[in-house]
Amino acid sequence: MKKIVIIGGGIAGLAAAYRVQEAILAGCGPIGCKVLEGSDKFGGKIDTEHHEGFVIDRGPDSFISQKPWAIELCQKVGLENHLIGTKTDCPKTYVYLNKKLVTMPDGLSLMVPTQFLPFVFTSLFSIPGKIRMGLDLIIPGKADDSDESLASFVRRRLGEEALNRMAQPMLAGIYGSDPERMSIKSTFPMFVHAEKKYRSLILGMVAGKRRQIADALKNKGNSAPKSLFMTLKNGLGEMVAAVIEKSPDVTFSKNCRVERFGRCEGGTGWSIGLDSGETLEADAVILSTPAFITADLLVYTAPRLAELLGKIPYVSTAVATLGFRKEGFSHPLNGFGFVVPKTEGRKINACTWVSSKFPFRAPAGHVMIRAFIGGALNEPLAEQAESDIGAMVRQELREIMGIYEEPLFCKVFKNHKANVQYHVHHQERVAEIDRELVDLPGLYLAGSAFKGIGIPDCVLNGTQTAEAALDYLDR
Repeated sequence: MKKIVIIGGGIAGLAAAYRVQEAILAGCGPIGCKVLEGSDKFGGKIDTEHHEGFVIDRGPDSFISQKPWAIELCQKVGLENHLIGTKTDCPKTYVYLNKKLVTMPDGLSLMVPTQFLPFVFTSLFSIPGKIRMGLDLIIPGKADDSDESLASFVRRRLGEEALNRMAQPMLAGIYGSDPERMSIKSTFPMFVHAEKKYRSLILGMVAGKRRQIADALKNKGNSAPKSLFMTLKNGLGEMVAAVIEKSPDVTFSKNCRVERFGRCEGGTGWSIGLDSGETLEADAVILSTPAFITADLLVYTAPRLAELLGKIPYVSTAVATLGFRKEGFSHPLNGFGFVVPKTEGRKINACTWVSSKFPFRAPAGHVMIRAFIGGALNEPLAEQAESDIGAMVRQELREIMGIYEEPLFCKVFKNHKANVQYHVHHQERVAEIDRELVDLPGLYLAGSAFKGIGIPDCVLNGTQTAEAALDYLDR
């Protein structure tokens, strides 16, 4: 029997395991598959807690529908009827600017204006700032194909004000990154493509909007999601549980730490030494752990590969979730939440009004919000004690939103060195990692450290990595 061991039970590792399960059901021969997770739970940062009728996602609470792979996995494991989108009654989002919440104008595609009138009348940008953004229509495209930072790209196309008031809080907040260092090619390749094809970023995003509208009309009547952000009725933890339940031929082991890793004697296959003293052997291994953990496992077997992996940086973040009674609550929560530019000097990066954004998140008569802390620009704030983070967030919400009510709960979830950073030239590093793997047949790497950070990207990456391992075993 051929054996595959997957080390790391985050969503990429689970997607890989499910793909192996599909291969077993398709009759691809006897395959033994084990998933080894060092912590006491599967799912990585995906983890849902249920508290007195509240559905609390400790990590990510949704994924984008434009990348279909997470939705497809949910459909495969029987969760199609649990997929839900954002509410439609009040889809406003705000920017905290000059000590007040300013509505983002309609027609923004990420940070790019695609409608004329809302952009003209918004108070989010000054008149000189709007003129500078409009110059994108005539500024020539980049002369070469080299990578650059997000900050450099936005300054070049749209100007400094667009960077500080829109791009930095909206886009860097997704990654917890410093826009001066994050790679535009690795994080937002659609912007690079738009500039290359249409010369203008605005023209490129307008064309993309038109394609989306045409696709929506063409698919009218089918089950294609209409919401940009999708989640599951009972939290994203449903996905983790369903993948495990629907993979009966895969063995899932938690609290199972790998202490030794290397080639089997004779040079074929891989040997995995566990903290329990047990040693496993496998024909193929998928390492879906964070890059720095993978580097530690490979330091003796593949020192150059370990060195490259060790250079992929991570930062710490934290999330504070608060629940309140709705009666007498001082803020209307009339939107999805707000983002905070670094230039405002606040201690939180953003706040999602969860009960206004998604249904089924708070019991009747209650509301729930989440605040985001840390990342590359404010990492020490996420390293504080949970009690200090909670007190800090409550003070921030008092000053920004005027919330003085006592919360029913304030739960703080810390993610120590859990957010990978795609710095400029990240793609070149990943290409070099792939070249090193050529000399290590049967060894595969998966996860958010390489070709996509979001849940759909990790699902795709885990699935494709499992297919490569299965193809190797077949050969």
